[in-house]
Amino acid sequence: MGNWISGTNTNSASNDEFGFEQNFYVDLHNKKNKKRGWEVDDKESESSHFVDIKRKKLKTTSQFIYNALFLNGESSDVTIKAFDHEWNLHKVYLRQAGYFSGMFNGDWKESTMNEVHLQIPDEKIDKEALHITFGSLYTDEVIILPGQVISVLAAASLLQLESLMQQCSEVMVSAICCDNVYHFYNEARLYGQVDVEKACISWLENNLMLQSNNYKLLEEIDPVLMSRIVSSKDIFVLQVEMDLYIMLKKWLYLKLTSNIDDLSKPDQNANTIATKYFRERQKDTGEIFLISSEGEPFKEAFQGVHICNIMRDFGCCLELEKDGIVPDFWILPLFRECWLAMLRVEQGIDRGPNKSSGIDDRSLRCGRILHRDMDYCWRWNGYNFGLDLLVTYSSQEPKALLLKRNFQSQRKAGSVGLGAQRKINFQIKVFSLNSKGQILNMFSTGCSSLSLEKDEERVALTIHNEDSSRKLEFPLLISATFQVLSDHDMNNSYTISPVFR
Repeated sequence: MGNWISGTNTNSASNDEFGFEQNFYVDLHNKKNKKRGWEVDDKESESSHFVDIKRKKLKTTSQFIYNALFLNGESSDVTIKAFDHEWNLHKVYLRQAGYFSGMFNGDWKESTMNEVHLQIPDEKIDKEALHITFGSLYTDEVIILPGQVISVLAAASLLQLESLMQQCSEVMVSAICCDNVYHFYNEARLYGQVDVEKACISWLENNLMLQSNNYKLLEEIDPVLMSRIVSSKDIFVLQVEMDLYIMLKKWLYLKLTSNIDDLSKPDQNANTIATKYFRERQKDTGEIFLISSEGEPFKEAFQGVHICNIMRDFGCCLELEKDGIVPDFWILPLFRECWLAMLRVEQGIDRGPNKSSGIDDRSLRCGRILHRDMDYCWRWNGYNFGLDLLVTYSSQEPKALLLKRNFQSQRKAGSVGLGAQRKINFQIKVFSLNSKGQILNMFSTGCSSLSLEKDEERVALTIHNEDSSRKLEFPLLISATFQVLSDHDMNNSYTISPVFR
């Protein structure tokens, strides 16, 4: 019936045995209406013309209806029975719910009955949730606590009460954290709460790698959901793609063994334990895991990894091959592709992507955490096809992120291209999270492009808080995606045919 809030009442009579005390809020506008409880002091201050208005605590119509009709069951014309309890209610109020609207308005035998035995097929519904749901038909104000929201959602779904379901959805979205995100995600899909499902996906995209040592959460995530997160263009990849692969390796180990205790030992390296497990498995079985029958359900999750970017580092290439998880026929075509792409750049054929090509599934995904508001400058390691890209965070106002094509001004470990200009497409998101992992501030470049000359530095993103009263929160999370190569098809004879990732 409106915005839902709830409460507690110590009165144990009739429908109020659950101990709900109702908190009601009065919206009074007519200062002249003394019958509504206003007292007006007409003494005017010499320095102002304010009228001193005193308010009396009122018993509103909504409160009266709730107490008299719902809690006390006055003038009830129907009794609802469930969970060995009786609610003395009113058909005119129950008709707000789709379940009862059809029952009392049609030719059903219940339309003339004054007693209805409610069948509860959903085990998530309990007596308290049903009480809150019935009570919401009699008041505009109901509080739903996060701990009871699923039960209330189930009850509202059973009774086809859309307004209460929407309120449950809002409570769930505001309460998402690492302890409930997977549970909320599944319940949202079960009860058709699209907004909650999207919010859970967004939370996981932003937090999954930050929670990579939260093995309880990691073990909960099913392969379909993990595939959805890993393949998302919005996932926050902390450091580089290899770190995402390592997280997946630990997740896979947990799904197969459920051995959280081993990974949680402070003196043990979780990646070392998972790596040893899969290498010994391959040695014993002679099978590459993802092409075995046991590995089939997990294949799509690993297909979401941009393996071509793992191959930008020599040590990562060796680890990927030795783990015995990813099959060779995924990897070998990418070696060819990377070699031909390197030759195109080296010979000046490829000077970067066109603006229209945007970001694709070969793009470099990377991220960093800035713990304090101070100047930073860094590069993400790995071969980048002759482009040494430096990223700078300037803490001076206006705060900004800058991209620089380093040529001679800074020391570098690898070679750089000599071309006059290099084009890049990129998407950078800067955000901060609260203690629940929900976004506090976010700034984004969207899909952007730059053409950089040698040692040229350009502002990629100005970080300006439109609400000057709100301080920029740290740590700041930097999520970036870069594309430094052209499409496979360059519309000329130098085409590299796409291969399976």
